[in-house]
Amino acid sequence: MYSPRIYSIAYHLTGNSADAQDIAQEVFIKLHGALDRFNDQYRFAPWLYRLTLNAAIDYQRKQAHGRELQFSEFGNPGAIADNHGGPEAWFEKTELLGIISRLTELLTKKQSRVFVLRDLQGFSTPEIAKILQCSEITVRVHLANARTRIKNALVKFYPEFAADNP
Repeated sequence: MYSPRIYSIAYHLTGNSADAQDIAQEVFIKLHGALDRFNDQYRFAPWLYRLTLNAAIDYQRKQAHGRELQFSEFGNPGAIADNHGGPEAWFEKTELLGIISRLTELLTKKQSRVFVLRDLQGFSTPEIAKILQCSEITVRVHLANARTRIKNALVKFYPEFAADNP
C-alpha cells in the first residue's frame, strides 16, 4: 500500500530509479525491525515517510564519495497518473517533471526535501512538518525559497517552460 509513495519519495530525492528501489527495499527492512518501537499514539504514515527520508539520507551519505546523481529517466511514471490531453501533453508533463527533478539539485537539502514532499508528492504543510519534525513555518520558508530557486533556474535554463508557467 505504501510502496509506490516510498519509491516516489526516494526517487525524487535521488533522481535515480535503481537507488530509489534500493532505498525502498531498505525502508521495508528497517520497518520490519522497527515496528515494535512504533508508538501507536501517532499516525503511521508520517512516521513511515520520515523513515523513508532517513533511509534516503543514509543512502546518499554512503554514496557521497564523489558519485553524481544520474537523471537518466524523465519523471516517475507513478507520479504521472493524469494522462488527459493525449501523448503530447503526457510527454511535456514528463519532460517538465524531469527538468524540475534535475533542478532540485540546486536546492539545499532542507529545501529539496520540503519541495519534493509538497510539490512533487502532494503532502500538506502540516504533514510535512510532522514528517520532518519541524514547525509549519519552517516548512513554508523552505518551500518558498525552493520555489523561488526552481522558478529562477527554469527562467534561466529552460525559458520555453517558464514562459508557459508564470
